Amino acid sequence: METFMNLPNFEEAKVAILPVPYEKTTSYKKGTKNAPKAILKASNELELYDEELQKEPYQVGITTLDEIKTLEELEKLETDKFIIAIGGEHIISLPLIKRHSQENLSILQIDAHADLKDSFENNKMSHACVMRRVFEINKNITQVGIRSLEKKEHEFIKHNKINTFFMKDLIYNKNYIQEILQTLKENVYLTIDLDALDPSIMPDVGTPEPGGVRWYQLLSLLKQLFKEKNVVGVDIVELCPNKTTNSDYIVSKLIYKIIGYKF
Repeated sequence: METFMNLPNFEEAKVAILPVPYEKTTSYKKGTKNAPKAILKASNELELYDEELQKEPYQVGITTLDEIKTLEELEKLETDKFIIAIGGEHIISLPLIKRHSQENLSILQIDAHADLKDSFENNKMSHACVMRRVFEINKNITQVGIRSLEKKEHEFIKHNKINTFFMKDLIYNKNYIQEILQTLKENVYLTIDLDALDPSIMPDVGTPEPGGVRWYQLLSLLKQLFKEKNVVGVDIVELCPNKTTNSDYIVSKLIYKIIGYKF
């Protein structure tokens, strides 16, 4: 089995990489089920040393779990390690969030799309409905990078006073990081849909949207998030691997950055 950075698995590891090749409802470009393997393979090319953090994050211990292919299995997952799940489509966030029962828990969604549809293509468990289903169990949601949604979703955001930071409003806002963090509770679950990133950085996603988050914008937010809040889990979703553009390598680097920020 491919492991993250080709590192050996061991029981004392603090971090567990969880491959989730789940793809049932993708509606435009398909291929998210191939992302976990592609990301794990690409991670073999990462440097162990991180120049920003001036340390080798892998030293906290990184283990790679066996693939989980169903939402039911995800909800039953039991581990005390810090989970970084790699999808797969975005609906995998729902059972992963359900695992966390901490008080004062917020969900930080970094995404191009609101994903607040009640139903999409007659399916309430579509990737386009994931945050609507999450809202039903936890209303403490903050959305960042949004730049595509339906009128009904926008009305839902306004009616329910969801903390939504539209991308157009972040471009010239120098205080965006603190404004985002102020909406979050002590404990945070982080879900990153890779289409949040600008297509110039991350072209290989199901539905790319122009005008997205830049690399260092994202890293600056994540670094401060992990510094100020207790992040309890992470998922990174919606990559559609393409052999010619190597977005899988960029995702593996993002994962390694997150590990460094956490520990």
